[in-house]
Amino acid sequence: MRELFRKKHELWLRILYGAFALPKGEEFDRLLDFATIEFRHLKWLAKEMVHQGLDFDWDRGQVPILHVTSHGIYETLLEALRDVGRKYGAGALYERMQSDEVYMQSALERMLHSEPIEITAFSKELRYENLDGESLQALVQFLFEESYKEYELIVTYFYSAMHTDSVGLYSIFEDLIYESIYHLKSFSVLMAKLGILTLPRTVMKEVYKFEDLRSFLEKGIEEELAAKEECKKLAAAIKDEELSRFFSYIDNQENYHIELMKEAIALLG
Repeated sequence: MRELFRKKHELWLRILYGAFALPKGEEFDRLLDFATIEFRHLKWLAKEMVHQGLDFDWDRGQVPILHVTSHGIYETLLEALRDVGRKYGAGALYERMQSDEVYMQSALERMLHSEPIEITAFSKELRYENLDGESLQALVQFLFEESYKEYELIVTYFYSAMHTDSVGLYSIFEDLIYESIYHLKSFSVLMAKLGILTLPRTVMKEVYKFEDLRSFLEKGIEEELAAKEECKKLAAAIKDEELSRFFSYIDNQENYHIELMKEAIALLG
């Protein structure tokens, strides 16, 4: 089951970043839907593992995301889905996963009959409308740092949610997970526009397998405050009204993340 979790983690990332690499449209939306389903599979699988007294980790092997056309993405995903499908056992959970992925495969096969879309998400063009110089450099640095941070938060809160008996803490962790998924999507779409879409590096076990939840949350609040400052700086530095408003919007969302983390600390007593 540990190996299956690892393969499902890799599959989730393949589908998620396959979506991010595409221009917004029907195919983009469909792959995002599939990634959401795969993330739900991860949740169900992790819950079953913990129930059986097993643990899981967020290690992963190679996750190829570099493609030049949409058809390359679809073909790679079909191969990955078939590979994972061979690892399922018997039971309701595996049957659900298999059924979902049979549909995904049929959808991807239909998508291969469409006109291929050129992928520019990996072109390294580093061009974004009117941005240049310091504004562009500040944006690029922020996106690399924050996309990793959001991925790190997703896997850490997920791990914590799977290992708590508190309904209140679970609810808070779930909210924080989906907030971070939204931020990761937003930052990755910007990276794709700049031609620098990159998979976040693997999160080390020491990050999410911590012993002191209170200390983790307190440090998390400090990190959220630091992220708020970075958003403010970026909003001020970028000479683009739409992007500036977007980063102010993200900055304001961090305020509620801090409140959720304070609420979690209060639940610890």
